[in-house]
Amino acid sequence: MTRLAARAALTLAVSVAAVSCQFVTGLHDMHVDDSIGCGPAGTPCGGTCASGQETPPGTCGDDGACSAEPRSCAPYACDAGGTACATSCSTSRDCSDAVCDTSSGTCQACEWTPDDSVPEVVKSCVPDGGGTCSEFGIDMANQSVTLDASEHPVVLRCNGDQCNGALVTCRGPFPCEVICNDNSCEDLDLRCSDTGRCSLKCNGSGCSGNVKVTCKANSCSVDCRGLNDGPTHPSIHRECGSSCSCSETPECGDGGGGGGGGTP
Repeated sequence: MTRLAARAALTLAVSVAAVSCQFVTGLHDMHVDDSIGCGPAGTPCGGTCASGQETPPGTCGDDGACSAEPRSCAPYACDAGGTACATSCSTSRDCSDAVCDTSSGTCQACEWTPDDSVPEVVKSCVPDGGGTCSEFGIDMANQSVTLDASEHPVVLRCNGDQCNGALVTCRGPFPCEVICNDNSCEDLDLRCSDTGRCSLKCNGSGCSGNVKVTCKANSCSVDCRGLNDGPTHPSIHRECGSSCSCSETPECGDGGGGGGGGTP
C-alpha cells in the first residue's frame, strides 16, 4: 500500500469512528415526548387532575392513547394533590363554578340558598331626626353597617340621601340585597358575603357617584334599569372576583368588571 493510500484509509477510519460516536451519543440523549402519546403499550397512565378535569388511572394502548378518558369534576374542583376530583368542600375554592354549603360540605349549584322558604326581612333605613339611622344606630354619612343574612334573606332600602358614602357588608349564606331609591346611595360601597347571593338595585336617581360592588362566590348582580337620563347616570365599579355568576345590565354605565367563575 502506498503512503497516500494508507493516509486515506486512516482518515476514513477516523471519520467513521467519529460518526459512530455521534450516533451513540445521539441515542443516549434521545427521550420520549409524552405530549405525542403514551407508551409503550401496557404502561400506566392517568391518575391526574387539573383545571377541573380528572383522568383516572389507566394503561397505554398500542395506538399510544391512554385507556382512561378525562371527565369533569363539576361541581367540585380537583383535590389538593392534583390526582382526583374533590369529594367535599370547606370553602367555595373546592368547587367548580359552584358554591360551598359549609354546613354539609357539599358544592351547590350557582344561586344556591340554604332554604328558599324562609321569608326575607326588609330593613328601611329611617332617620331618627338626628341624622342617624334608627334601624342600625349609625350615621348614614360615610359609616358602615352589616346586614346579617345568616338565618334569613335581608333587604336594605335606602331613600333620599340615606346610605350616601356608606360601607354595607353582607354576612351569611342567605340572599342580601340593597335597594337604592331617588338620591340615595351616592358613593356606596357594597361588599357581598362569602357564600350568599348578592344584589344591588338602583331606582330613579339612586346610586349616583362612584358606587362599588365587591362580589364573592355566589351570584352577584347590579340592576340599574331605572337609570337612563341626565347627569345622574351612575358609574358603578363591580369586582366579580370568583363569583359563579356576575352580571350587570348594560344601562349601568361602563364601570363594571369582567365575568366571574372559579374559586374565591
